[in-house]
Amino acid sequence: MKNPFLSYLAEEKTEYLTDTVSLNKAVMAKLPLYGIDDSLEGKTFRQIFSTKLIVDEIKDLAKIYSVDISGYDDYLLPKLLDKALIGEDIKFNQLANKVADKFGDRLGLLLLALKLGEKENRDARADWSDEHWEYWATLDTVIFVGGLASSMLGRKFKERIHHIFDIAGIKPYNIMLFDNGTFVGVMGCAMRLMEDNSTSLVFDFGHTNLKRCIVTKGISQITEFTALESVKSMYVERITDGQDAWEEALNLHKYLVKTIVDTYKRQLGRFGLSDTIIISIANYNAAGRLNAVRGGYAKLTELGNDYAKILSEDLSSACHKRIKVRLVHDGTANALYFSEIENSACISLGTAFGVGFTDIKIK
Repeated sequence: MKNPFLSYLAEEKTEYLTDTVSLNKAVMAKLPLYGIDDSLEGKTFRQIFSTKLIVDEIKDLAKIYSVDISGYDDYLLPKLLDKALIGEDIKFNQLANKVADKFGDRLGLLLLALKLGEKENRDARADWSDEHWEYWATLDTVIFVGGLASSMLGRKFKERIHHIFDIAGIKPYNIMLFDNGTFVGVMGCAMRLMEDNSTSLVFDFGHTNLKRCIVTKGISQITEFTALESVKSMYVERITDGQDAWEEALNLHKYLVKTIVDTYKRQLGRFGLSDTIIISIANYNAAGRLNAVRGGYAKLTELGNDYAKILSEDLSSACHKRIKVRLVHDGTANALYFSEIENSACISLGTAFGVGFTDIKIK
């Protein structure tokens, strides 16, 4: 079946995803299975599953189970949860299993809703046609990436997903987990977009960190990979009423330019870098043109329609040489890594759901 989520850009001869693909705004208007967590009915997928919801649940249960988590920042709690699943602290182990079961069941219900595509849920998603629902129904494999999908926590989620489908009597998706998912988007971009026999600077611009890597590609394979220290993301908050969108966009742009230039100049002599810089970014985009409404990077559209061109020009000026920038939607970047797995969707579990499809043809 042809993937209805993919659009084609004729002048670039490449496919791309729009925000139509987003799972976050899907609504569980009707539960596909009752008796598991009926309170989810009527909520959006983003209101059902996210890192923040898991962190909040850990905090609530920590008080009930008298587990001390006061020494840990919020962003560390999911990793702590993962360790507790195999830890010897009985109370923390009970807490961890309770959280993993709850959100594993939620993932199962979400996937079951996508698989069944019942009328109430179809009606609640105005930007999807029957074709979009049928595509989810006929997919073979769902690949989970991201910190929440790794190690024991990911395995627990997979177990609970299968449990939900078993209760419903529905054949489940083939669930694949990827433990080392920190740089999967970077590796996907490098494998599919870098020229052979070249070394490039590859970034992953997320809402928490800017990941930086030096990647060397030989003949159709990665021969060397160097992960540099990540840099904290800045100015990626969504614009609120009363804020100067252009000023905030300019602050973000200057920060990105400085980060790239500093990294490029510091590594140029050591690695002999290509003049092409590849960036996986948490924003839908087509040929360098960003989506203007979704996510913290959307504000960059205030600076112009073609952000890749704007960034290329400013980097070229700062580096005194011609620099070409290639922007890739982060969900697509993840999916590129698994392009050999047919009929599959790649879902990242994090701040929200990220989605990519392995059948995308990108140049």
